[in-house]
Amino acid sequence: MDQSVGDIAQISDVLGQSKLFQGVDLSAIDAQLSSSRIVKLTAGQVLLDPQHINTSIFVLLDGELLVCLEPRITNPLVQLHAGDCVGELSIIDTSPPSAYVVAAIDSRVLAVDKANLWEMLATQQGMALNLLHILTRRIRENNTALLGSLELQREYRNKAETDALTGLHNRVWFEEVFPKQLDLCERTGQYASLLMVDIDHFKRVNDQFGHTFGDEALRHIGVLLRRNLRATDLCARYGGEEIIVLMPGSEVSQAKLTADRLRENIAATPLNLPDGRTLVLHVSGGIAQWQPGVRLVDLIRAADQALYRAKEGGRNQIAVSELMGDFRR
Repeated sequence: MDQSVGDIAQISDVLGQSKLFQGVDLSAIDAQLSSSRIVKLTAGQVLLDPQHINTSIFVLLDGELLVCLEPRITNPLVQLHAGDCVGELSIIDTSPPSAYVVAAIDSRVLAVDKANLWEMLATQQGMALNLLHILTRRIRENNTALLGSLELQREYRNKAETDALTGLHNRVWFEEVFPKQLDLCERTGQYASLLMVDIDHFKRVNDQFGHTFGDEALRHIGVLLRRNLRATDLCARYGGEEIIVLMPGSEVSQAKLTADRLRENIAATPLNLPDGRTLVLHVSGGIAQWQPGVRLVDLIRAADQALYRAKEGGRNQIAVSELMGDFRR
């Protein structure tokens, strides 16, 4: 229910505490205030929503308002108390509000329409400055909420794209990112090489030490890979103990040097077991150089064939694909 303000003295104490009217001579804007409305809200009633254009700025006289992303009043973004104002952004840019404003309890607000607000600001420079401060604070609050939302989205995305055991990217990420990277290499004329890495005798590790230690071995390899690969290299757990690495900008000879250094580093960095023993791990790898027009599935098959030859050749080594020969197999 709306009612006219009538006697300004009835609400002058609240307005005097409001940041919007701080330092403002209320008697100088008596006419605009007197022609404004007092709106009574019941608990749960929506004052502003993104479906309707707003034409007033609202000063909370008593009660409590909540700024929410949805009409329900759970998890509010902002809580407003007596003296706070709301609607200032939407009344200025004449766009619908970006959120819902809902009464948490029975409340009263002073509704100042746009025409009255402009008249107040034209005669009271201090009020205009107050509004500028309020807008600045509101934008900062919105930015903070946005950053929090983006951080939460990033956290969820990281969980969805990261292999929980090794800390490397997972198969879902690999299937999304690797084709895009190869497309970029084709458009920019870059080289690229693909490396498939597999832990030697991993079944023996599980059988001798148990699957818990097998998991520790995978974590250990994941740490060493992240530590020794370039920031531009794309690495993911392909499945089981197999790990796949795409090296943009690397010819096969460069990729072979990188893979051998990685293999040697893994062999020289034993995994410390809880009982005091150490476990020396070895890996084998297969490398295939990408060529324009080659599909990712064929590139993987060529690297996998090279990995198979490394295993057959005695393990703890890196084999290079004879690219087209491996494609024809």
